[in-house]
Order: sequence, then structure tokens, then C-alpha cells
Amino acid sequence: MKLLRKLFGAKPKVEPIKAAPIPVAAIKPPKPVITLDAVEQTSDESELLKLAIEGATSQLRQAAAEKIHSREILEQLAKAVKTKDKNVFKIVKTKLDLFKAEDAKLAELEASAIRICEKLERHSHFEADSLFKAKLTVLQTEWDAMGQVSIIAQSRYQSALAACDAKINARAQAIADEEEKLSLDQQALQLAEEAYASLKQLAGDVYRASHVDELINANYELKIQELGNAVRLAANRQLPLDRLTKEFEHRKQQTLNLIDQIKTSGTVKQLTEKLEQAEDSNVVKSTQHKLQQLIKSAKEFGDELPETLSDAKAKLDAIWAERHQTEQAAKNALRDFSELARKGLWAAEQGFVRKARAIQKELQEKRAQLSEVPRGIQAKLDDFEAQLAKLGDWHEFAVTPKKEALITQMQALATSSIAPENLATKIHELQDSWKEVSKGVQQQDDELWQQFQQASAVAYAPCKEFFEVQAAEREKNLTKRRELVSQLQQYLQGYDFANAVWKDVEQTLKTARAEWQTYWPVPRKAGNDLQKEFENLMEQLFGKITSEYESNKNAKQGLIEQAETLVNATDARAATETIKKLQAQWKSIGKSWHKEDQQLWQEFRKHCDAVFALRNQAFEAAKEERQAITAQAEQLIEQLNQFTTQTLEQLNAAKTEIESIKAEFVTLDLPKEVAKALQNKFNASLAAIATKRDSARSQAEEQSWTDLFDAINALREYELAVIAQTASDKLDAQKSNLETLIANTPRWPTGTLNLVQQRLTKADAITSADQVTNTEQLHTLTIRAEILAGKESPAEDKQVRMAYQVKQMQQGFGQRDNSFDPLVLEWVALGGVTTSVYSQLLARFNNSRAQGVKN
Repeated sequence: MKLLRKLFGAKPKVEPIKAAPIPVAAIKPPKPVITLDAVEQTSDESELLKLAIEGATSQLRQAAAEKIHSREILEQLAKAVKTKDKNVFKIVKTKLDLFKAEDAKLAELEASAIRICEKLERHSHFEADSLFKAKLTVLQTEWDAMGQVSIIAQSRYQSALAACDAKINARAQAIADEEEKLSLDQQALQLAEEAYASLKQLAGDVYRASHVDELINANYELKIQELGNAVRLAANRQLPLDRLTKEFEHRKQQTLNLIDQIKTSGTVKQLTEKLEQAEDSNVVKSTQHKLQQLIKSAKEFGDELPETLSDAKAKLDAIWAERHQTEQAAKNALRDFSELARKGLWAAEQGFVRKARAIQKELQEKRAQLSEVPRGIQAKLDDFEAQLAKLGDWHEFAVTPKKEALITQMQALATSSIAPENLATKIHELQDSWKEVSKGVQQQDDELWQQFQQASAVAYAPCKEFFEVQAAEREKNLTKRRELVSQLQQYLQGYDFANAVWKDVEQTLKTARAEWQTYWPVPRKAGNDLQKEFENLMEQLFGKITSEYESNKNAKQGLIEQAETLVNATDARAATETIKKLQAQWKSIGKSWHKEDQQLWQEFRKHCDAVFALRNQAFEAAKEERQAITAQAEQLIEQLNQFTTQTLEQLNAAKTEIESIKAEFVTLDLPKEVAKALQNKFNASLAAIATKRDSARSQAEEQSWTDLFDAINALREYELAVIAQTASDKLDAQKSNLETLIANTPRWPTGTLNLVQQRLTKADAITSADQVTNTEQLHTLTIRAEILAGKESPAEDKQVRMAYQVKQMQQGFGQRDNSFDPLVLEWVALGGVTTSVYSQLLARFNNSRAQGVKN
């Protein structure tokens, strides 16, 4: 290196290029020194805020921060010193944490209060049953333990509590009214029943009256009228007295008729005495008729006969019994006499002389006992006497031709082709006729008798062979029947009736009976004995069928009784499931007697149909209830949809109403088939309201910024007028308009109203020097906004921007702005800037703020 230097010489020194001087703002006049005493002496939190931010020393700033207690001022201070003064920020944060803790506690308390209100509101929609008040007491206890809550929650709670109290009061009043109505109805019903009982007793008193005058003096008609009035009064209460009223009116009319009847015919006692003393038959008949009418009237009442009427009836029955017995005896004697005369006439006409004469003797004895014989019977008796006289004359001459005719008929049967059974019958008939003809004849003709006997033997010869064949057939049938009896005995002993197929058993019974009938004829005596044994076996077999059928009948009757209990069941679904199980059990039970089985089935079917009808009614009721709930949900959704067209103020005012609709919708038991769709529609309506509210809030927020900048622009113009020393009257008018503008501005961005008011307070003391200072600070504030938004500053401000950034790095160790809120607050506090400068800077500042909000 040294050699090189020697050869070429030393490298010339390069003079450093001096940086262009950074333009700096004009030196501000020194600020007055503020001490801790000033902090101790002031209580204006706006001044304390300024000291806490701009205080010269950390101790001063901390002391100012310690004296600030307003939450709004603390929040402003926290934003201003968050990245600038850690100690002050810690003090502020500690105080704000207390507020946040209190907010959290209040929020939790408010949430608990809202939950109780929602429960209470849902509870107010239920019926005031026995548990309603108990549940309400639990909710009231929870509320009493809450402590202090917001006025809105208190109002909501009181409203829901009032609704519940109204439900309880209405229920209590309804119960009281119902109890009073039941009491009055019970009294009215008792009055009607007592009136009816009195009317029944009155009828007995009427029967017990001893004389008509006593009946008239008792004035029973008036008493009956009073009882009728009592029943009508009870019926006016809409009680179920139709049957009692109808029976009362019927009995009332019967009693009035009875009174009229007794007044006309006499009392029971009078008629009884008259009956006992009467000797004239017409008087007796008339008295009996009147008593019978009174007894008939008493039976129409349906009550037991009064004692007086019972005694009278007993006497009347005794008279009627005695008369009936006498008349019946006379009728029987006359009927027997007539029948005996008829038999005698027939015997005489048939030529039975001995029988006819015996009857004649008996008729003569009975005739002596009769007081009078009717003309028809006497004529029949005369015919019998005449016929008997003739019979005595020609009987002897008539018997021989008859016997000869019988012999001829018997001889003719020997060559007849009549079937043996019929032939035997004819032979027996002719033999019986011979016996009849021979009766009453003193001498028998032996020759004719021998001829008749010989003809009978010849005629009966074919019958004898036939009956021998029949006897053999009878024995064969008897053997078959014995075999059938033996088979039945084995069947009864060997068949497993515990697991019987009863259809086969019944068929066996029918087959055995039918087969038994085919084995006929049989010998009489042996057949009768075997018939008894067969019938005994059939009764045993039939008894087993009967036992099974009765068991099945009882089982089905039990199912019918179970089905009948389900007809009035409250749970239609459970009743339907039960009835289906009963139907399955019915199918598993065997049959009973056909007719009874059909009757049981019809009765069981009737109860089943009633249960299914009940289920259908329940289904229809549930369907109607689901439709009503769906309609109610649709109505609530429609109510929500109406809010989507309202303004933010209207939405805020309707917040309670919207919450009430939400609570009411939550309480609805939505049908499953439409629950999802309805819930989606409801959520969509709520989302639409939220969107509407958010949109309105965004518009209101944007409008608040517009209103803010309009207000501070008007304030700036007033400050310019003060700097220009405008006339006081014009200033007063301008300030008055400005105050009106500030007062009428509905909404301010957070923390800006106090700054505007403070700036207005200081506006009257603003000077040109303040204007210069504020302009510089506003210029710097605009550049800070552009730095925060990441925007380029105009070319003429690039040097100022760089100088600010270098200064920030030197003083704040690289700290920089990270939020527009402090910048806005600083902007609001700077006044008196000229219009030309302010308009340009405002446009740049708002452009940066808008860009920052986007980012």
C-alpha cells in the first residue's frame, strides 16, 4: 500500500456531502411550567386528561391519571398513552379493569335476570294448575336474590310477574265462581229432589185421608203448586234435571188426578167400610170397581201401596178369590158334565151299550149337583138318552152282521199284497174292532169266533216271517251300537283333551250321533239300556266340548271387559296399542257356541271400534293442535318480518317486543314435520332484523362522523370569526346557532362530544397564534394519518413527513400510531385553521381514515 502511494501519490480526501437541512417547524414559545400543585387544585377531568397526556414529567402525568375517575375520560387516556407512557397506562388500565369487572358482574347479573324473566314469561303462558304457584314462588325467590338489576329487566320481570299473577287471580276467581255455582247448583238440585220426595209423600197422605172433607181442607193442590215452583226454579239453573222434571210433572198430574178421583168416589177408608157393610151385589160391584181404580192409580205411581190401600186390596183380593173359586168350580163341573155327555153320545152311536149305560148313570149323579144346565148341554144330554134307548132295541140285531163283515175283511187280508208291517197293523185293527163289537153282548158266537181266529192266523203268516227277519236286523244293529259305545269309551279314555283339536272333537260327536242313528231298529229293552249308556258317553264328550267352549266364552268375556274399560281411556295411543293386543289374544282363543260366539264378537268389535274412533278423534285433535301451533308460528314469523322495514330507532324501541316474540316462539312445541322449516324461517327473519339493525347502525355511525365534521367545521368558522374580531352580536348569533347544532346532533363518535364542548368553551379566547400552532399540528396530524393508512403524502410534504418519522424514532424508540381514534380526538381539539388549509387537510385526513378502516 505504501509503495502504491509513493508511485501514485496519496488518495485525495473526499469531502462528505452534507445532508440538506431538515425543515423544522418554527420554534414554539415555551409552555408555562405546570406543577403537581396544579394537579391537586384542579378537578376538571378534561384538564387532568390533558395533563396526563402532555404533562412534562412522568410524576405529573401519573398524578393527573390518579385523579381521573370518569370512565369515558379514562378510555380516552388509555388510547392516548397506550404506546407512549407505560406507567400512566398501567394506572388507567387498573382503573378500567375495575370498570370492566363491574361490567362483567353487571352483565352476568343482567343475563341471570334475563334468564329468570324468560322463564317467567314462558311460565305465564301455562295454565294456572296446582304446580303453577309453586314454580312461580321458586322464580320469585331466585329474583329476590339477584340484587340490583337494570330498569329494563325490572320492567320485564314486573310485566311477566303481573301476567302470572293475573293467571293465578283468574284461576282463583274461576275456582271461586265454580265453587259458588256448584254450591248453588247443589242447593237447587237438593231442593228439586226434596220437592219430588215431598210430592211422593203427599200421594201417600192423600191415600191415608179418612174423609173427602179432610182431603179438601188439606188443600193439597196448593202444596203441589208450591213444589212445582221449587222444581222450576231449580231447572232454571241449567242443571241436568230433565228426567227429574219430567218425572215430577208426570207424578204431579197423577197426584192431581188421584185427588179428583178420591173427591168423586170417596177415600180408601170410606170405600173399604162401604164394601164391608154392603149387601147389594150392585153396590159391591160399584165399590170394588172404585177401589180397583184407586189401586190402578197407585200402581201407576210405581211406589209401594200405602197401608190403607194395601188392606183394601187384600180384602178385595180375598173377595175376588172366593168368587173366582166358586165360579171356577161351577165351570169345571159344567165342563166335566158336558164332556161326559159327549162321551156317552159317542158310545151310544158306536153301539157300546155297557159303556153308554155306565156314563148314563154317572150323568144322573152329576146332574143332581148342578143348579142349572145350559141349553146346549141339555140338548146334547137329550140326544144321548134317545140314542141309548134306540141302542137297547137293535144292538143285538146289529152285532152279528158286523162280526161277519170283520171275518170277511180278515180273510181278504190273507191274499193281500200289503207290506208285512202294514198288514200286521190291519190285522191288529180288525182284532180291536172285534173286541169293540163284542162288548155289551151277553152271549158270544163261538163259531164266528173260530172263523175269525183261523182267518187271523192265515193272514198273519207272512208277517211272522217278516218280523223274524226284522228281529235278526235288530240284533245286528244292537251289535253295531255296542261296538260304537266301546269305541266311544276308548276315545274318551285315550284322547289328549288337554291339547285337543276341538273342531275334530266336535266332528267326532256329530259323526257318532249320525252313525248311531243308522243302526236302527234294535230290540226295545236291550236297545233302551244301550241307549242310556250311549247318551251317558255322549254327555261326557259333550261336557268336555261344553267346558272348553265355556272357558273360551269366559276368556272372550274377559277381553270384552278389558276392551270396555279402554273406551273412556284418556291416552288414545296406549288404548289403541292395548286393543290391538286384545285382538291378537282373541284370535288365539278357540271358538264357543256359534250364536254366543257371534254375539261376543259383535260386542268386542263394538268396543274396538269405539277405541279406534277415540284414536281417530285424538289424531284429528292432535292434527288440529299442530295446525294451530303452525299457524301461530307463522303469525310470529310474520310479525318479525314486519320489523325488517322499520328504522333503527323503531327497532330499538321494539326490542322488548321482539324478545317477547322470540320467547313465545321458543315455547311453541313445533310439529316435527314442519319444525325445521319454521325454525329456518324464524332464524331468517331474525337474521334479516339483525342485518337491518347492523345496516342502520353502520349508516348511523357514518352519519355520526359526517355530523361530527359538520359540527367542528361550524365551530371552526366561529373560531375564525372570533380571530377576525367580528361584531359581538353576530358572534352571539353564530354561537347560538352552533350550540343548537351541537345540541340537536343525535349521535357522536365515542369521546368526541366532550372535546367539541371543551373546544366551544375555549373558542372565545382563541388567538392568531393559536391558529398558527393549530395549523401546524393539524398538518402534522394529517401526515400521521397518511403514515398510519400507508398512503403517500404530497411531494411538498415528504420532507416534513420524513422529519416527523426521524423525530419519532429518536423520542419514542420507534413507537408509532396504531389507531385512528386518538388521531380523530386530536383533530377535533385543533381549531381556528383557515378554510383553504383546513379543506385540503380534511380531505387528506378523511381519505386516510377511510383507507385505514378498509384495511
